[in-house]
Amino acid sequence: MRDGWARTTLGDIAEYVNGFPFKPEHLRETGTPVIRIKQLLDPMESFDRTTTEVPDRCTLHDGDVVFSWSGTLAVRVWSRGRAYLNQHLFRVLPGPNIDRNFLPLVLDHAIDELVEKSHGTTMKHITKQTLLPHEVELPPLVEQRRIVDLMSAVDLYIAALQQQADAARSARSAVLSELFSAGRDDWTETTPNVRRLEDVAFLQRGHDLPSQARTDGDFPVIASNGKVGLHNECIGPVPGVITGRSGTIGKVIYIEVGYWPLNTTLYVTDFKGNDEKFVALTLEIMHLERFAGGTTVPSLDRKVLRRELVFAPDVLKQKRIVEIVSSMDDVIQSADRAVTVAKSLRSGLLSDLLSGDHEIPESYDRLLGAA
Repeated sequence: MRDGWARTTLGDIAEYVNGFPFKPEHLRETGTPVIRIKQLLDPMESFDRTTTEVPDRCTLHDGDVVFSWSGTLAVRVWSRGRAYLNQHLFRVLPGPNIDRNFLPLVLDHAIDELVEKSHGTTMKHITKQTLLPHEVELPPLVEQRRIVDLMSAVDLYIAALQQQADAARSARSAVLSELFSAGRDDWTETTPNVRRLEDVAFLQRGHDLPSQARTDGDFPVIASNGKVGLHNECIGPVPGVITGRSGTIGKVIYIEVGYWPLNTTLYVTDFKGNDEKFVALTLEIMHLERFAGGTTVPSLDRKVLRRELVFAPDVLKQKRIVEIVSSMDDVIQSADRAVTVAKSLRSGLLSDLLSGDHEIPESYDRLLGAA
């Protein structure tokens, strides 16, 4: 460890203030937003509000560091205006000679080790007894700020890559909508290139495989939530399209190679002369969750679904559309890989910078001053 660095703990560099224990009767549609874990992690998630008086220590302002210690271990910098913090979240207050923007970097770097120390199997949580004594390497204040600035530049780069990936997804969605749904409101059974789904593909329910068959066999069983075991019977066709029949509905999977048993899933067995990938795109754009019925366990209503009007041009045009969408999928996959690689490099860089073994030279300060 270099001169000026110190071995310390998370408890010594910050104070961790738990959120307010709101009760159902405190919540309503008006008042100050209440932030739970899901609102912290997803800016698009709706939130409850409250008119209950809450201590200032549990009030969030832009720039506050928030650490989720129950369920999902994560750290975020709040930037969505004044709000109240719910319990199971810490508002992290920096100690003396600690740059506030350095705190989320230290906590983010510590999360992997904290997960190993966490309690619970499916629902992880970290108590203060575990969090506070966790050891970290602390650089002097001036180097904290260098690290913050360098990592901020990396984060901006990753954000730009993510925007490219998101833009590619939005473009794909727009193209699918235009190709498959243009003029839908005026569709009838006599509209050119429009047919009922049952005239494009035959949909058949998967099989109820015995539970013991999920532990041995040669082929992975496919259920609505993914692979669940092995079996040697009820082999589905390849290539093929599967989608959840009940429970998990809406995800469409195209399987091009291999064989699989189908466990109570809805799958396409006869494409009736249509392109398999085109049928997969058709099911995707239909948003199958709209056809789910039932209350406790939603189930796809096949009778209604098969009467739905869909766009179905000749096979040559189907294949051309598949080529267009596939090229967009390639762009999305490339953008996603770039984001994944950048995040991995960021993690390695942060680990190096916080180890105390690598120095950001003082000339970096002069470079910042000239910028």
